[in-house]
Amino acid sequence: MTRTSRKPPRDPAQLSGKPLAETLEPSPILHSETEDWTTSQDLNEHGLSFVPEVMQDLTLYLLANPNVNSSHLFRADILFDSEGILRTPREKAQSFALTGNANADVIASTGGLNGAEDEAEVEPTSARDVAGFTLTRTIVRRLVPRNPKLDRTLDQTCHFYEAETTAGIEGGCRRSLVIYTPHITKEEDIPYYHPTLRSLAYLYDYNQTTINPNPTTTEHPSQEQTPTPTPGPGTLTLHTLLFPNLPITNRLERTLQALLNTQIRLARTTHLPTPSSSSGSSPSINQKHLGANKNPLKDNILPQHLVQNTYTRLKAKYASDLCQRWVETTEPSKHVFEDLSIAAFLIELWRSMYGVVPEDDRSPPTTTSPEFPGFVDVACGNGVLVYILLQEGYSGWGFDARRRKTWGIFPEWIQLRLKEEIYIPAPFSDAVVGVDAEPEPSSPSSGASPSSNNPFNLNIPTHTGHFPKDTFIISNHADELTVWTPLMAALLCPANPSPFVAIPCCSHALSGAKYRYPPPKGASTSAKDQGKGGQEEEEQQQQQQQQQPDSGDLKALRKERQDAQATEAGFLKSMYGSLTAKTMAVAQEVGYEVEKTLLRIPSTRNMAVVGGRRGTMVAGDAGVDDSAGADAEKVFGKIMAAVQRDCAREGGVEAAAKIWIERARGINKGPGMGKQRGGSH
Repeated sequence: MTRTSRKPPRDPAQLSGKPLAETLEPSPILHSETEDWTTSQDLNEHGLSFVPEVMQDLTLYLLANPNVNSSHLFRADILFDSEGILRTPREKAQSFALTGNANADVIASTGGLNGAEDEAEVEPTSARDVAGFTLTRTIVRRLVPRNPKLDRTLDQTCHFYEAETTAGIEGGCRRSLVIYTPHITKEEDIPYYHPTLRSLAYLYDYNQTTINPNPTTTEHPSQEQTPTPTPGPGTLTLHTLLFPNLPITNRLERTLQALLNTQIRLARTTHLPTPSSSSGSSPSINQKHLGANKNPLKDNILPQHLVQNTYTRLKAKYASDLCQRWVETTEPSKHVFEDLSIAAFLIELWRSMYGVVPEDDRSPPTTTSPEFPGFVDVACGNGVLVYILLQEGYSGWGFDARRRKTWGIFPEWIQLRLKEEIYIPAPFSDAVVGVDAEPEPSSPSSGASPSSNNPFNLNIPTHTGHFPKDTFIISNHADELTVWTPLMAALLCPANPSPFVAIPCCSHALSGAKYRYPPPKGASTSAKDQGKGGQEEEEQQQQQQQQQPDSGDLKALRKERQDAQATEAGFLKSMYGSLTAKTMAVAQEVGYEVEKTLLRIPSTRNMAVVGGRRGTMVAGDAGVDDSAGADAEKVFGKIMAAVQRDCAREGGVEAAAKIWIERARGINKGPGMGKQRGGSH
């Protein structure tokens, strides 16, 4: 297979090949009697075709997301924006509070604005007078490191300048300048993640010279549009203000080159909209680089800073101890950090929904939180997530078909809340009990009554999901229970179904058998429409199952799947995307208001489906309306319709129930299914 080479961000022919220190020269726009600004031909890239709007919006994106340039950083919190466009952490928290059950006052009173209390106290540094340029905007940001034990936060002022445009019949020159100044007084104050500089500036010069009648000669030939200004030569230059008598190290030189490379590389992936999608005459880019989050599914339910602050606290509190005492054969760091991330998301989600807070934040400290309805972690695996949530003061428990070795490292009171039990969905239990079940006595160690807990000839206790009302259901990579999650939550109380979060992983049918769901119709159908098309989707199954590349090239197949998942439509066509869409469709069908969000966890299976977050059900043709009390009978009818439709492929509900029970026996006996291997989850 021929490997396609990727175009390097910069032209190597333009580089001198000399050490940067030997090529420095005074900056023609910033050098003054009081400040020795420098630049270099090696920090200069000519021949760029990006219009200034691309570079400006990309600059805002990188300003809010410094982690793109440094893996040591989590994010940047905006403390001040002279235009009032980029929101501060406090403003974000207040805005998100309005989308949940808790209002902004509740969020503030429970500590939901943590990390924002000092933002009003930070003043921007004084703006420089730059000849020929006008100051247009001032932003102050706080760089937040991943590990606060190693690095401290750093405040930084960003001044934006524009030069007077030299306009004419054939166009003109447009110049934009951004100066970044850290709030420090000496070199020793610079954190490791920041270049050892007093200030850094980006200058972009763009010459717009002629009108191009042929749009196919531009950098984006796919855009068919009326004649537009031809992208003339653009030049991006870095200017540096060094500390006196401080030599340029190899690390600093590499950092400056990397900053240029990143700016150019990301600019190449930014596309201008077609004329029909543009709201005005001036060009603007798509939402990928709008100074916030490039992915609309990230941080769309909770503010990034709240979840990351909580994750940082949990990591410092639990990570080292859990990794040191890990007893499974799998690598501990992935599972521990993943569960810490999910716990942080849940803690902030529950703060928004119920106004409850972790035990450490309660005043006075208490051991219980009466406002919280409790949680259950279905297929809890290693139990780490249950352990963290219980330690944080949230009441709940977890169950799994097999006890894990990890359970033994937890305190006794935690182990009592981790149950080795098998979930038998109520529709399956009703279909099987009385048909062919002749229960045998369960083992003495199970503690279950054959008549009440174990009528399925299994060696461990079973249950049908009769949890306390309003229990929050967690389904974290629960495989066979993923699509059952919204049904389990709705069956708990059809008149007022419980909220849930499901994080899909491996795809299974309701019978528990491995199954690849076909993509939703059109691969872009909304969740509401997906709920109506369950029966039609089965017609696509045979052509979707067991797809293999014609060439047998596994690398080609992997590349194809990665490319396909780069878009929303491509994601829905993947097995994982189709499973996520199916879970959302089932939830929507039984009346949930359902959302999806990308979690910041170290896993490619990082999509979360959240149902009932706002505490209301969507009114549909069944008349489901939480304000008047849901019609339990009609909701139950919709649940059974979904179950019967999905089980028809297995020969009906009773046949699917027998498959489920037989597979449950196999799971309990030992590993053999994806998540069971290695004792991970």
